[in-house]
Amino acid sequence: MTDDQGQTLRLEIDSDLANTTLIAMAVRGLCAMTALSPVEVNRVELCVVEIVNNAIEHAYEHEKGHKVEVAAHLAQSALTLTVSDWGKAMVKGKLESASMPIDLDDPALWLDSGRGLPIVQNLMDSVSYHRNGDKNSFVMLKHIKS
Repeated sequence: MTDDQGQTLRLEIDSDLANTTLIAMAVRGLCAMTALSPVEVNRVELCVVEIVNNAIEHAYEHEKGHKVEVAAHLAQSALTLTVSDWGKAMVKGKLESASMPIDLDDPALWLDSGRGLPIVQNLMDSVSYHRNGDKNSFVMLKHIKS
């Protein structure tokens, strides 16, 4: 989809962790079209993979055969990534309780399970979650500085 406000790319994978590589490579390619630095591109890719993995692991409980959708909206000043699934809803208040400053330079942090949401919140400029009917959507925004 193209309009004056940017372009949107929609990707859909089966709920299999092996498929997250496809999403990662597509997002990396999209980011290459922006003024994001290589470090920022790596961080955006990490965040998308983390949220897609969360959808597969938590919403679908590792059950294959379900849809995970990633919509990437690229505008001149921002990249918005929406990861959607039709599985179990995120526990109410989970995103808010994960909001804490973390030391992104601490290598031990990256290995700890359960640190995904705080990492995403610290790397992206804004994050939100909403459920509409049976659809869960996790939205991440990264500003692009020219």
